[in-house]
Amino acid sequence: MSENRHDATLCRRTLLVGGSALLASTLVSPAYADELVVVVHPDNTENPSRAQLAAMFTTRMQSWNGGLRVVPFNFPPRHQARVSFDNSVLQMSPDEVARYWIDRKIRGGNPPPKAVENEQLICRLVSKLPGSIGYIPRSLAEGVRIIAEV
Repeated sequence: MSENRHDATLCRRTLLVGGSALLASTLVSPAYADELVVVVHPDNTENPSRAQLAAMFTTRMQSWNGGLRVVPFNFPPRHQARVSFDNSVLQMSPDEVARYWIDRKIRGGNPPPKAVENEQLICRLVSKLPGSIGYIPRSLAEGVRIIAEV
């Protein structure tokens, strides 16, 4: 009898875990089913490397080759797009990114990029500000130039 109870408990746990995973996958924002792309102002003709992108978003690279100031726009910490971008481009987890910015603050480094929560707003800002750079879902990339895929 106790063996049947154990099997039933195991079955319930398996169903709960599977159901939770299914629920979590349906809660993912449809905008992020789309690939993230790095975008710049349409007049910007530069094509930075991955290392340069990482330097821009860690504010170690302050200006474009032509001398224009780099203005990076980021999503807030732990935002799904931000986590994906940081993992891919910066090769850092959310905790590593947080430690990086704490260290930069303690050492008197440049502040982090401006955090913007809205994808459409990032696209509009980048389309209007010549030195700006950001990342957004590909489907929203209008009026900007795509320079990299995340």
